[in-house]
Amino acid sequence: MFCLYEDPEASQSQQMEQWITQELERTKLGDSRRTKRLIKIVENLSAKPEASVPQASETWAQTKATYDFWDSPYIKPSMIRQGHIDATVERIIQHRVVLAIQDTTELNYTSHKALSGTGYLDSFYAKGLKVHSVFTVSPQGIPLGIIEQDVWSRNEEEHWNC
Repeated sequence: MFCLYEDPEASQSQQMEQWITQELERTKLGDSRRTKRLIKIVENLSAKPEASVPQASETWAQTKATYDFWDSPYIKPSMIRQGHIDATVERIIQHRVVLAIQDTTELNYTSHKALSGTGYLDSFYAKGLKVHSVFTVSPQGIPLGIIEQDVWSRNEEEHWNC
């Protein structure tokens, strides 16, 4: 079962760190140091979700390491998602019945003029990314995780052919 609160003696931040490690430790990024860096980034950002990266990072070195991680040509978003998907499948097999809920949403980056790689959204004037996710839950409503996620941008022809 998917449970964040395994150790009643641990503080909430310790429990979150344990869950993050358990969720991401099998993520294959080509080098174990990259996986450790991913875990540290997620720990920092989850501890201060309202903060910017420099505010959430404990040091300038960690801030720089976060940006370097995101800019790395060796790390693809699909690699990070696959680690979560693998952990989700392990949770799924513990249930006889699982609900798979799918949704397509838009990430609107219209006001981010310098951002590249975006495409048209449902409005010809809005630019961003489309994200289609398949999220799984138990029949009791316990979240199990994402088993599929596609992210794409639409060009002008795709927009008008919808």
